Amino acid sequence: MTNTSSMANTSSRNAPACAIPLTLEPTDVLALLRASLVPLAAQAASERIELRVVSLGSIPTVAVDREKIAWCVATLVGNALRYVRRSDGAGEMGGSVLVHVEHDEGSTGVAIAVHDDGPGIPDDKLPYLFERRRGSMHVEGLALSLVRQIVSAHGGEILVESRRGRDEHGTSVTIQLRG
Repeated sequence: MTNTSSMANTSSRNAPACAIPLTLEPTDVLALLRASLVPLAAQAASERIELRVVSLGSIPTVAVDREKIAWCVATLVGNALRYVRRSDGAGEMGGSVLVHVEHDEGSTGVAIAVHDDGPGIPDDKLPYLFERRRGSMHVEGLALSLVRQIVSAHGGEILVESRRGRDEHGTSVTIQLRG
């Protein structure tokens, strides 16, 4: 397998106009994510998959719709958990998912990245990852489409990087929120 790395940017400029109402409140994003991901952490632990929420340095309080941002990150983590390696049941750990919250000095926003060590996303699917599939009979693509709309309503953007190499593989989805 060749080692490929691809990136996609889903910004508010590319998103369709939406009327998602927001209730913005000053929020400790790190504490919000740690609390809201408890059920997924329990699921991951039962499947011997490592799920961690970490940050580097101090993270400022940011005005966000707490419920919607928690749902967006839980959706991304839930997707990541579906694709990481499962434990073989003989004591070996499965894959890992890391939720990383970061703040650049001089910025008023934060970045929330969900990294996994799954197989990666094929290049031909990356541009359409956050789009509702036209003509699909089920809700395929609906959750990620809503993630994009919610992030866009916050004035943010989504960046996706996927690696499909034999030795280096996985996906990173980053939500960048302005403060």
